[in-house]
Amino acid sequence: VDTGAANPFWTAPAVETPKAEPPSTQEKKKRKRKKSQTTPAPGENIFDLGNEDANNQKGNDAATSPPKKQKKVATPDQRQHPTNNNIASPNRAASFRNLQLPVASFSLPSASVPKTTSVTTPRPPSPQHEPAPTPPPKPLPVATPAHLKWKDSVIATRKHDNYNNAFDFERKQQEEFAAGISSPHHWIESRPYGKWCKGNPASIAIDCEMCETKDPVTGTTDPKSLCRLSVVNADNPSEVLLDTLVKPEWPVSNYRTWVNGITAKDLENVQFTLRHAQMFMQSLCSDQTVVVGHAVHNDLLSLRMKHHANVDTAMLYVSKDDDGSTPSLKNLAINVLKRQMPEVHDSVNDARVALDCAEYYRSKGGNVEPVEKVFTRKSRSSTDAADTTMLLVHRLPTSTQPNHLVEMFLAYTNVKPKNVPDIICSGSFGKCNVEFTSKEHAELAYTTLAGEEREDKTGKKQKRVSLKGGGYVCVRKMKKSN
Repeated sequence: VDTGAANPFWTAPAVETPKAEPPSTQEKKKRKRKKSQTTPAPGENIFDLGNEDANNQKGNDAATSPPKKQKKVATPDQRQHPTNNNIASPNRAASFRNLQLPVASFSLPSASVPKTTSVTTPRPPSPQHEPAPTPPPKPLPVATPAHLKWKDSVIATRKHDNYNNAFDFERKQQEEFAAGISSPHHWIESRPYGKWCKGNPASIAIDCEMCETKDPVTGTTDPKSLCRLSVVNADNPSEVLLDTLVKPEWPVSNYRTWVNGITAKDLENVQFTLRHAQMFMQSLCSDQTVVVGHAVHNDLLSLRMKHHANVDTAMLYVSKDDDGSTPSLKNLAINVLKRQMPEVHDSVNDARVALDCAEYYRSKGGNVEPVEKVFTRKSRSSTDAADTTMLLVHRLPTSTQPNHLVEMFLAYTNVKPKNVPDIICSGSFGKCNVEFTSKEHAELAYTTLAGEEREDKTGKKQKRVSLKGGGYVCVRKMKKSN
């Protein structure tokens, strides 16, 4: 097996000289090998892992050999809910308004959020999902005039450079399968529009709060574990369809209270789970239901829900600085709505602000001004400490996948990143902040990389890493050196 063709960072082991073949056959193989080395195939690692001299291999064979396949360990949910084609589906005739769900209302001291009566019920069965051999074209919202008014905004969202990467649910699904975070029955997909949903809202606005959880058996972390779900009726924004805390399946390793205001005590007696959230969303959304939000792919990923009729305000507006980043919701609110946002996120408020910004965009026919960066991330001691555990990798080709960076750091530095998020693309390049276990690990990874060290225009030090077929990416420190 030509493993090097699948992973351009990988160093091939010594191979015995093949038997002599007719010249014509050898010439064909030579041309085939040359082509595979210069043009990475779709999904293939962009880095030339076999080029030791160019990338400062340290002579450690363990760092350059392909990682061993880990023994797959069943998660607790897999043991309790094994995949079974005979599992009964939820009652598809039931309205989302009549579902008896154990809603756990939550509000911040500074925010007033409509409460929903909580009713305790047994955990719902896992919905049945039959994988389609060939996915149909992404539907557009055209069922009713209320759907159709969002059509141009959905198309504009899909035209963004980062859409195909951010909303690549199949790739994210496979990454979670490989990491042991989820399995096929953990995912849902919105159903085709029909009589069953004609009384449902044509559009909704959502926002999710997330925490980090960790599997105590395997040590695998889930950085996007759902802990609060808020759904607003976009046809009637005063109506909150659902606002509830969500109990994560795995123990929480980081509540991110400073972001979402949620503490361990808040989640202590919550019975509403991700499966309840999925049951609600499947009863509410058809494939033509317009889902409005800001960076809404993150919300859908935390729900593990495949849906493509989306209006994403992070992709409808551009930053005035044109630095490749998408505008924050806080900057959108002050620029577009002349409205201040609270320091701690409130998901009902965030959903409504995103909806108002989307409505403004639609009312202007997409002719909106670039967003000025009024607010930047507030300096915090904890945030500063986190920054030193990260390295920014930029100038990435748009075909780059997170596992490419994991393999690159393992091969070139023998340091495995703790977390590599999705690549954020803008134009011809992408970037992402690669997180390591500690600031010492991040420093070791940077120091071990070969290449001339230079400063960028902000004074931060960075190094270049060669790509397969030519070109390079930059690995940069998050802070200026003292």
